[in-house]
Amino acid sequence: MSIAARYSAFPRYSNNMRLLILILALVLSVTAFAQSDAKALATEKAKLAGLEKTYTAAKAKFTKSAKDAKVKKTYLDAANALADATMRSAALSSKEKYPKALRLFREVLKVDPANKMAMENRDMIEGIYKSMGRPIPK
Repeated sequence: MSIAARYSAFPRYSNNMRLLILILALVLSVTAFAQSDAKALATEKAKLAGLEKTYTAAKAKFTKSAKDAKVKKTYLDAANALADATMRSAALSSKEKYPKALRLFREVLKVDPANKMAMENRDMIEGIYKSMGRPIPK
């Protein structure tokens, strides 16, 4: 028996068997990675759903009590949080997240035209659309 065969990781297996074991290990590791990625996307979608629920409730309260400063702040915070999470979400495609985030940032700016976060993010998204030569969503 040669030295190479003695110290090989699979000394009793043929080259075809070694290749099969290597392929099986690769498939198992890719499957495990895909499952963890799917769990991360499910977690992200659940987070977005929670933010959407908070936003919807805050908007409903704001619609009824637009003059209440606390209600207004809660609504603006909820809208900004949802817009920011939507814009950064890996669970949504670009065609889903940027138009929705832009709509939400514009909604914040209608109520609070000086809202720095909404203004900066709205400008950034519109700038990206312009730089790509694409129409800015309404």
